[in-house]
Amino acid sequence: MKIANILLIGIIFLLPLRSMAQDNDEGWFRCGTDSIYEDLVRRNPQVALDRAKLNDFVREYIRQNPKGEDEDICVIPVVFHIVHQYGDENISYAAIQAAISQMNKDYRKMRSDTASIKAEFKPIAADTKIEFRLARKDPNGNCTMGVTRTYSSATNNGGENAKEIAGSWDNSKYLNVWTVKSMSGNTAGWSYYPGTAPDQWDGIILLYDYISRALTHEAGHYLNLPHPWGSTNDPGLAENCDMDDGIEDTPNTIGHTSCVLNDVTCGSLDNVQNFMDYSYCYRMFTNGQAAVMRATLNSDASYRNNLWTEENRIATGTNDGYVNEECTPIADFSQSKQMICKGSTVSYNDHTYNTTSVDYRLWSFVGGEPATSTEESPTVTYNAGGSFSTELYVENSVDGNTLTKENTLRVYDKEDGYRIPYTEHFETSTFPLISGNSTNDFYVENYNPNAIGGDNWWEPRTESWTQVNLGYTGKSVRIRNSRVGMKKNKLYMPNIVIDNDTLPLVVSFKVAAAGRSEDSYTDALNFYYSTSCGDTLRIGHSFSGSGLITSIEDEPKDYIPAHSEWVDHSFVVPASKLNGKNFRLIIQSENRFGNTIYIDDLSYSQNISADVSAENVIMSAYPNPFHDNLMLDVDDIDGEYSIEIYDMMGRMVFGDNFSDKHISLDNAFEKEADGVYFLKVFCDGACRTIKVVKEK
Repeated sequence: MKIANILLIGIIFLLPLRSMAQDNDEGWFRCGTDSIYEDLVRRNPQVALDRAKLNDFVREYIRQNPKGEDEDICVIPVVFHIVHQYGDENISYAAIQAAISQMNKDYRKMRSDTASIKAEFKPIAADTKIEFRLARKDPNGNCTMGVTRTYSSATNNGGENAKEIAGSWDNSKYLNVWTVKSMSGNTAGWSYYPGTAPDQWDGIILLYDYISRALTHEAGHYLNLPHPWGSTNDPGLAENCDMDDGIEDTPNTIGHTSCVLNDVTCGSLDNVQNFMDYSYCYRMFTNGQAAVMRATLNSDASYRNNLWTEENRIATGTNDGYVNEECTPIADFSQSKQMICKGSTVSYNDHTYNTTSVDYRLWSFVGGEPATSTEESPTVTYNAGGSFSTELYVENSVDGNTLTKENTLRVYDKEDGYRIPYTEHFETSTFPLISGNSTNDFYVENYNPNAIGGDNWWEPRTESWTQVNLGYTGKSVRIRNSRVGMKKNKLYMPNIVIDNDTLPLVVSFKVAAAGRSEDSYTDALNFYYSTSCGDTLRIGHSFSGSGLITSIEDEPKDYIPAHSEWVDHSFVVPASKLNGKNFRLIIQSENRFGNTIYIDDLSYSQNISADVSAENVIMSAYPNPFHDNLMLDVDDIDGEYSIEIYDMMGRMVFGDNFSDKHISLDNAFEKEADGVYFLKVFCDGACRTIKVVKEK
């Protein structure tokens, strides 16, 4: 084993299980480390040269500096950037402190279970003499508790986009840790190795519920440790015996995803309890791993040698003897609703941070009753229509801080809207406002519009853009879905007044949608509706794949629909679903790396002969056709019901009982081929069937 061979991969993704405190045989999270690194090197060959230079430095440093008992403790300042939408992913300060405390126990060999380290490895279990401390001074020298919080939809399917939104602190002074709600590809987190990342992305990103379980592992990657079996994310393969992490005292192993302490996979006893394995019964680093990490902290790769200097510790408030100060609070708050009808209520919650206490708070609610409050979680009623702002002032013994959120609440009058029959041609010149109607409007809800590649949103298009007609009649609305996938952007249509809620409502519209020649790039178009001014939504219609595409275009910005490529669509909202005066349609584009979608001539009408079959009333499955996600709504069923799914040959591929009115059926088709399936819902002796199509 040679140190020169270590660290041959540039980006390491952590693949933990949801429960790591015990043996877990349920599976593990996989990601494409090798392909990512290959792409990184392909785009910038200098990365491979820089890694070789670092490997040489590590080898030579270890040769010249054998580990001694008098080594100084290296303290690394840490900042957490929490990207959230005010859910559980907005993790508490106490949880962050607990994660740092656990990581320090791991790195200092101070865990309570170190006595259970296998006897063969106890002599080489290391106190790395590396510690981590939350920063108490920010890059400008201001008081901080080492945590930033950023509200953004980038917390969903988070990655570099979440980092871009939350920002980073100087990576020569801080270890940046970002947390998000979810990531693509069942990934739980990753860390860049030194020297491979742009400065603003250097650090660790994790799912919010992994910070106490996975931070030690990812910090190992951040400090240059590979997995014990070498440069892959594929533990358990026999060929892993032909690779190695290049560290002398970590035995060759194929790697583990469960805790088999006596395993011998490559001719010697495996160090299954190593923090860098995937067994998650971990207990230890080896002396060799400690030497690599400490050598890395003396290299200039990504400024690792500056992190733990006394000068930097003083600058970040992590030096020994630093007395924590009370910081100025940072006001933050959430609201339960963003869109309501007149007379409805909204709940507010104070999420102030960067302080241990709030001594005084004052809310101001424009248009609300009450207009002010000093409560931590007030409830406010809005009796007038309009777009309203909210302000929160908080104060502690140090200072005060104010947060104002402009126009975050829209209040609508149910009786102020267009009458049926009505057709929307998208001709308004003030989109999303409606000329001459200040209390009714379009509303665009974009998914993370400021993130990397986030330039796809609903927008009006007309001939002035390119000297051609981009609508079926005049203008239209469109969304360009090709640049970044997994986005769901909504367009709220103006309110409609329902004078007769005993008749079904027919929604008709024209669509021109370009797909890409690669079958995997299939966007979806979902139509929701609300009878509460946009407050609560129900699915009305959904389609994707061949049911949506009218043209194949591989160039994302060049698609202009021909007149013949516009296709008519319609769906029926049963009278039983209409509730009172208000109806609002919401169009959601689900971006799956496809292409541009246009919509025009959207009309509403009521017809006593409209098709309102039992299937439409009882349930809806969407999108249909579907790619990998299939949802089922059964609003009219109370209590338990059963679902059976059959293929074209009559084979039952899935069966189970449910009681929820809104469920995901993704797992039912996980191992099934593309094709036609029949979804049957059984309730009170009756059966309803929906044909669904799975497409690539």
